[in-house]
Amino acid sequence: MTKITLKEIATMADVSVMTVSNVIRGKDSRVSAETKAKIQALVKKYNYVPNQNAANLRSGKSKLIGVLFYNKSQNIDFTDPFISSVLTGIERRAKEEGYFTMVHTVQNAKGIEQLQRNWAFAGFIVVGVSNKDFLQIDQAILTPVSYIDTYFEDTKKLDDKLRNFIGTNEEKISESIANHLTEMGHEEVLFYSFDFNQEEPSVIEKRYHAFHKFFKGEILFATTKSADYQEILKSVSVYLMEQPFTAIYATADILAAKLNQIFKEISIVGVDDAEFDEFISPKLTTVAINQVEKGNVAMGSLINSIEKEISENYSSESLLIIRDSVKKL
Repeated sequence: MTKITLKEIATMADVSVMTVSNVIRGKDSRVSAETKAKIQALVKKYNYVPNQNAANLRSGKSKLIGVLFYNKSQNIDFTDPFISSVLTGIERRAKEEGYFTMVHTVQNAKGIEQLQRNWAFAGFIVVGVSNKDFLQIDQAILTPVSYIDTYFEDTKKLDDKLRNFIGTNEEKISESIANHLTEMGHEEVLFYSFDFNQEEPSVIEKRYHAFHKFFKGEILFATTKSADYQEILKSVSVYLMEQPFTAIYATADILAAKLNQIFKEISIVGVDDAEFDEFISPKLTTVAINQVEKGNVAMGSLINSIEKEISENYSSESLLIIRDSVKKL
């Protein structure tokens, strides 16, 4: 007889996989008595035996946290200031609390399911999941989870899993940049970012629409697939001979620094306040976000979810750092 899976029990009970997992692990305070009885009856009927991962989680032995970067390219760019800073915060807090981390990229739910079959995770931190793929990714995760810079607005579709959402007030970032560029006399600005869908909630989508809300001048638009210099150069090739803008709003300092090499006479403002900002010429005006703190909070919130069964949402502050890269017109 083929061994029944957790997912099959969830389908028969008409509940989420997470609910079945919670009942099996005894963490069922949020599950109704009727639903719990239905799941327990199915477990008994089909003689379901949890795998070793589930056994480890139930006994509290697992101290392993999966840190997943949602990335279609399957590669992690550890030179990206955002990634390195977030990981620094995660690792510091994990070490303080006696947890260990495994960093991985994820493109879909199947990748998460495979990880959970091979390793006993106590929880996950997931970075930057698209709104389109969120439900699929979330439903595949069988543990508490902290999401960083992930914006899913249809919360009615979520089950009772413990989730923490850690982000930043993206609208405030664009508002401060719009105000500064306006004060410096700029009326034509190029909004430059990594590729994104303007209709799908995300970090860049929120910054893009907020900039349109607060900046009253003309806004041009360009994107890149990666932070590779040649890729960026290709994406702005139409503007190399003549620039119909006097300033660039780059949504990441790693992009701003490379655009600075291409457009020597154009004002540029970035986001992140990376360590290299003060060492490029001119020194980069940017919006500082404490990404290390976000990583720390994501890990701390996840541990509280694992150990105390509580969840929280957190929005970090941002601050415009004025240096030399935006000229007064």
